Amino acid sequence: MSSKTKQPYKIIENIETLSMLDNIEIIATQAYESNLSLEFKDLVRPHVQIVADFYGITELQTILLSALITINLQSNSVEFTELSRFFDISPITLAKHIPQIKILIDRQFIRPTAEDNRKRRRQTQLNSQEYFVNKDFYHALTSGEKYAPASRKAGDVFDLMKIVTNIIYTKDEFQNETEVYSVLNQTLEQNNDIQFVIDLKAYNLDNQNLILFLCICSAFLEDPNNEVDLTKLVCFLFPDIKENMKIRKQFINIEHPLQKHELVELEKGYFRYDSSAHLTEKAWGLLVGENAEMFTKTKTAPNRQFQIIKTEDIVEKRLFYAEEDQKEIDFIVDILQPENYHNMMKRLADDGLPEGLCMLFYGEAGTSKTQLCYTIAKKTGRDIFNFKLSEAKSMYYSESEKLIKKAFDFYREMVVKSTLAPIFLLNEADGILGKRHSGDGTNQSIQTTNNALLTILLNEFETLNGILLSTTNLQDNFDDSFYRRFIIKKKLEKPSVEVRRKIWADKIPWLNQQELMILSKYEITGAIIENVQRKLIMQRALYGTDQPELALIINYLKEENIGKFQQRSRIGFVK
Repeated sequence: MSSKTKQPYKIIENIETLSMLDNIEIIATQAYESNLSLEFKDLVRPHVQIVADFYGITELQTILLSALITINLQSNSVEFTELSRFFDISPITLAKHIPQIKILIDRQFIRPTAEDNRKRRRQTQLNSQEYFVNKDFYHALTSGEKYAPASRKAGDVFDLMKIVTNIIYTKDEFQNETEVYSVLNQTLEQNNDIQFVIDLKAYNLDNQNLILFLCICSAFLEDPNNEVDLTKLVCFLFPDIKENMKIRKQFINIEHPLQKHELVELEKGYFRYDSSAHLTEKAWGLLVGENAEMFTKTKTAPNRQFQIIKTEDIVEKRLFYAEEDQKEIDFIVDILQPENYHNMMKRLADDGLPEGLCMLFYGEAGTSKTQLCYTIAKKTGRDIFNFKLSEAKSMYYSESEKLIKKAFDFYREMVVKSTLAPIFLLNEADGILGKRHSGDGTNQSIQTTNNALLTILLNEFETLNGILLSTTNLQDNFDDSFYRRFIIKKKLEKPSVEVRRKIWADKIPWLNQQELMILSKYEITGAIIENVQRKLIMQRALYGTDQPELALIINYLKEENIGKFQQRSRIGFVK
């Protein structure tokens, strides 16, 4: 606004007919280069009083607000010195009115720009503050409505993160990133009695790192099993390609401030360049504090090669074994019952023996080795930490070793934090617990890597403080040093005729005794019988077949064991 545009004030008779925006326009026009003189204030007092009464602010606050609105309509923000030039007063005179401006900020009529934005402008003034009008206030003003700022006061950290999430994911509704940062900081200030906010201030994160950290926190608090795709998140928050590439490079090089503060860690995607971000234990404690125990059992495993299976999510299936085998399995279940296990571990510790309990289930495919592990976990009320060894072995050089160490570290942490020690499940362990090589082969680098993995695993087995169940179809491939470390080694045989009859009766209850006798003669595993059961269920669902004939069941068996039955010529139902 130049002096040429300033119009002489004309008394308006029907002042009550003016809108709030009309009154503010008159105030700002006359305030320009007014030196905030008494003459100016007397001139516009009727208009000032109307606006002040409407918004519940003082006359001086009304004049400052009117000027800020006018200047902000011409530029993205209002610098402190720009405001002093508008009134034609010295900056030191305007500095006396900073408390009045802060009241306008507290009322959410205006907002200050973010601190790090001001740093980027390299201003040298003692007061380099900039302001801009809250768009919600401005919309209410232009609509002739009173502005009622939304309360962002949270009851606890959970409510706070909901508020923060809403701000971040509606950021496009704000004028610019400056306003987003301003609202986030104001929200944190309004909730500075929450311990998370108090602790967060100690890290002195700039706004860029703050919004990134809050995004990751909100994702994990909503669902601790979330995987945050860092690449997508950075691109969402920072659309500028140079900016997001810089941030991603910092993370790859482990140079990002959130990594240096040990708040966020990365899990690299193998054979790809994408990454998932995770909160560290330090950050997790910072976020949930004394509520950490509420999340101990639901917290995510640190990598997609790991899986936590909750005991309540395990569907228990009836398993059938020969009498002697059942006694051994019952013995294992008894060992792992909480009280028995606790007493046994105490005795081992008192005698100076390792407290880890390693068991091996081996036998042909389909003998329900894995299902037995699930059943044991269900019967003893334990969660399962499932580590996919086969995927770990297929990774880049040195990554396998890191992942194995991380898996056992994470399991140890679970044991410490859990009321009941979970079960560490190594399924199809023959894929990695093989024999060590002498180094005479043609590819010595691969042999060296394999031997390094085995050495790590042997050490982890030796120092295990928990329960490890392992399964394999190829126990003969095991290195002897591993075999010795399994205190219980149980072979699961193919079911006998009598056991197969029990399984058939359990899976297909409408079979009569003669049909059970016929089907039980087929030398098959329980897994094949279950596959047949599933096909019959699909048959009934599709065609409404209530009790399919025996011939159909045998046809399904043919599909399962192509040409392997030795009993067919004696049955007479299938040529």
